Amino acid sequence: MLSFAIPGTVIGVSYILAFNVPPIEITGTAIILVVCNIFRNMPVGVRAGMASMAQIDRSLDEASTTLGARGATTLRRVLLPLLKPAVVAALVYSFVRAMTTVSAVIFLVSAQYEWATTYIINRVVNGDYGVAIAYSSVLIVLMLVVIWAIQWAVGDRRLGPPQRGNRGCRPTGRFGRMIDNLPP
Repeated sequence: MLSFAIPGTVIGVSYILAFNVPPIEITGTAIILVVCNIFRNMPVGVRAGMASMAQIDRSLDEASTTLGARGATTLRRVLLPLLKPAVVAALVYSFVRAMTTVSAVIFLVSAQYEWATTYIINRVVNGDYGVAIAYSSVLIVLMLVVIWAIQWAVGDRRLGPPQRGNRGCRPTGRFGRMIDNLPP
């Protein structure tokens, strides 16, 4: 969580000082923007994963092993479905924060690779308010589409094999468990 304690401007200047000399000379490229955002937002994903893993009861893993599942099967069919909400939260938070950040990337953008937020700020400084509003609207729509795509790609939180039939009408909670226990 140290990346949240250090101001973004200090991180931006540090990246320039660290990666402006050989053998790793990536200042002014798109790679430095991606690397900066990954390492700046990684603690959120790690903390979300740790909190989610701490809530999973150890007996689920032991039961899966007792029933004969290997480690990869336990990971795929038991642990990953339980971690889906944490994965979605971390991906959405990191994406939105990366798309709207200014402080760290203001020093890292170049004429060839410009971030959307810095472009919008430059349009406001130049007095092009209409262009800035249009770009802001497009940025909001883009973020909403990507958030929806992340949630769609990760899917629902379910254990076991996929359910057949109409997924949208299946009751959940106590009533859903009662229906699951009824004989066929």
